[in-house]
Amino acid sequence: MDIGNARCPDCERIMTPVACRCEECGIRMEGNFSVSILSQLSPDDQALMIAFVRSFGSIKKIQELLDVSYPTARARIADLIDRLDSTMEAPDNRENIVLEKLRKGDITFRQAMEEL
Repeated sequence: MDIGNARCPDCERIMTPVACRCEECGIRMEGNFSVSILSQLSPDDQALMIAFVRSFGSIKKIQELLDVSYPTARARIADLIDRLDSTMEAPDNRENIVLEKLRKGDITFRQAMEEL
């Protein structure tokens, strides 16, 4: 299972990994773990990212690899960058914004819990 893309079967939200185990000795750790931003990308996007880095950022090489036009290759990379940018929002900032709205009375406790 790709843990970076694990979603709750009930509400469809991204799930938080909470356990790790050593395959060799069986030691297990539990807690709230985070996953890398890159692991949250689809396998196709991960492959595109790897190809882009391996080609030293050459869109022309990506164009040849994907067998698409230059504008299409550039658009795929721009879309990937946009998605990466959107996942790089600091969770603390979001939490603070929600808590501030709650403190001001702009939202209810229930709404704050849903946003968090």
